[in-house]
Amino acid sequence: MKTVSPQIFFILGRPRSGTTLLRTLLDAHPEIKVPPEYPVLLNLYKEFGKEKNFSPELKKRFFEAFKERLASPNWQYSYLEIDETSLLKDLESLPESSSFGDVFKLFYLHYTSIFPHKQAIMAIGDKNPIFATFGWRLRQIFPDARIIFIVRDYRDNFLSVRKFSFEAPVVALQAYRWKYVVRKAWNFKLQYPNQTLIIRYEDLVDHPEKVLRLVLAFLGLVWDSQMLDYYKYAEVVKEKYDKELLELFHKNLGNPVNKSAIGQWKTHLSEREIQMADFVIGEWAAQMGYERVFNKRSLGLYFRSAIWQIYGWMLYKIMDASEFLPAGMKKRFALFLPFLAKWFHRIKRKKK
Repeated sequence: MKTVSPQIFFILGRPRSGTTLLRTLLDAHPEIKVPPEYPVLLNLYKEFGKEKNFSPELKKRFFEAFKERLASPNWQYSYLEIDETSLLKDLESLPESSSFGDVFKLFYLHYTSIFPHKQAIMAIGDKNPIFATFGWRLRQIFPDARIIFIVRDYRDNFLSVRKFSFEAPVVALQAYRWKYVVRKAWNFKLQYPNQTLIIRYEDLVDHPEKVLRLVLAFLGLVWDSQMLDYYKYAEVVKEKYDKELLELFHKNLGNPVNKSAIGQWKTHLSEREIQMADFVIGEWAAQMGYERVFNKRSLGLYFRSAIWQIYGWMLYKIMDASEFLPAGMKKRFALFLPFLAKWFHRIKRKKK
């Protein structure tokens, strides 16, 4: 039976902030497994978190719930390529007195990575940007977990996010969401300094080995040069995942770590967009090591951004409140959220 003792850590951050790159680099470590994005944990905890006795019937229900359809077609159980025969065998032999965390970890341990791994896995990671504001909840489930927040320049982040339909293409809203997540990360680190690490995307791609050594030290593991060879498995990745999905979201994973995506906002965002982003972010830009172009206060920008900042705040509060909904209602609510972003994109296209 596979052990369930490996520590668990979480990679959190805004979408399009380098979470996938960090996840891939760590998954390439021979003693770490980090499955593709598959945000099922909080739903499962809502349904099974209070269970004290995982009977054979309950284990079966857990297995079926793990595979249920999620809100985005990009979140596919099949991408984990779990060896179900081996998983079910180990699940059956798992003591009924096991905790929710032990049962959940077992699924991730049976994830089939494209990279070679040692038999003994020392750490497993969960990379899901949608959990970025739920650090407190994740720590409640796994009190000893390590949390890694990755931050990217808010202007490059917006430039990347607006290409896709999963986020509304509104600079004031996205800047607010960046600020909200960064503030959450900062406060979480203040409260749990020994369990929290904040890194910047720009530092990761500029000095990958240095930053990865820092991350590994944080996880209590040692450096392995195999991590930087992830791109050599590009053909295997193409065989495993949907080609259109890879081209749309992760086409650079076939290349070595590079700085090509840094600072593109300087030539691709308008002055009006930069001014709005700088205004909404305010002092949090300098707090995370980014320099604003525009620093002056503006009553006009305040009124133009206010409705979007209020909307963003309300959206996060609704997401927080959804954690207290019954499991079935929470799942239906999660299926509704992507509709809002697609609606914004339709309106934006009609205006053009």
